[in-house]
Amino acid sequence: MKQLSSLSLTSSAQYSGGTYTAVQSGNWHTTSGPGIWQAAEPPQNCNNCLIELSAPGTVILNVSITLTNGSKLVVGGNSTGTTLLIGNSGASTWSNAYNILLDGTGNSSSFVLNDNTEFLNAANAGTYDGILQTSPGGGGTTSYLKEFGNSPLLFNGTTVTNTGSAAHGTTDLGPTTLTSGGDLPIILGSFSAVVDNGSVDLAWTTDMEINSDHFTIQSSTNAGANWNTIGTVAAAGNSAAVLDYSFVDSHPASGTSEYRLVMVDRNGNTAYSAVKSVRIGSVSAVSVYPNPASEYVNVTLSGDASVSANIRLVSLAGQVLLEKTVTNAGGTTVPLTVSSYPSGNYLIVITASDGSKQVNKILITK
Repeated sequence: MKQLSSLSLTSSAQYSGGTYTAVQSGNWHTTSGPGIWQAAEPPQNCNNCLIELSAPGTVILNVSITLTNGSKLVVGGNSTGTTLLIGNSGASTWSNAYNILLDGTGNSSSFVLNDNTEFLNAANAGTYDGILQTSPGGGGTTSYLKEFGNSPLLFNGTTVTNTGSAAHGTTDLGPTTLTSGGDLPIILGSFSAVVDNGSVDLAWTTDMEINSDHFTIQSSTNAGANWNTIGTVAAAGNSAAVLDYSFVDSHPASGTSEYRLVMVDRNGNTAYSAVKSVRIGSVSAVSVYPNPASEYVNVTLSGDASVSANIRLVSLAGQVLLEKTVTNAGGTTVPLTVSSYPSGNYLIVITASDGSKQVNKILITK
């Protein structure tokens, strides 16, 4: 994720692609001569090189630069007050735009605003202008996530697939470090855990994925002191649409269990979801039949005979349509009349007196 700490630079001797230092303000690219550069201008594909913008004033990016294999672009140093300005190229391709592409393959490349006197200004950047992370996509295409600049945010190849705002806004004050790994490129939309007839149904959605690999599902029975991996689910890889995922824990522990997702991308970066808790209680299992039902449905409760339970018929919109409370519920069968309800899907929600909850799905037909 974005780091808010100043950078201690490593010796430039480690950069086999060379070191390029800007010694005055002005345009990054010139048609002849070194221009703002101490010697040569950096190549457009900078492979393991160091670029230093260390002069006070404004450097105007007017070219496309790709940083690969551990390259680093550093703006400022020792409170120089350097600004990197990214304007509007009006370009309709990457190669003709004003951008810095941080390649996500090989060694991580990075962009650095060295201290709090340095700025990056991309407020007027065009569609293909800005600072972007890149990663390989399916079918030989490349995905691009815009970190600084104007919308759109996400591209597959040159096709816009998400028109949201850039990840870190259009103007930024250092110190800031952005790597080609960057933030984990999975935006989690929702995550839930529900007891269903003695199992735990886990469901989640993603709003956006770039270079995602898989989800690891973990559970804990001691309030998060220890986590056990109980399964994995493959991720889509690249998507700007809402995607649905699910996993069933068929053998949950008795009592309270907690669940979380570990989101893993293809570069090995990880992030964690929020933690969801469920309780497997004194009502050990629920059987609902017939299903589909037209006139009535029976709810059979197994478990502790002394426990009480609340049984509700709930619409998918969350409206409680029917409710019964049963004492000495374990081992009993409770009939519910459902003939007056329209055809469709419903939920039977059973809440025991110890706080545990189970949910069963039912279809009512006419």
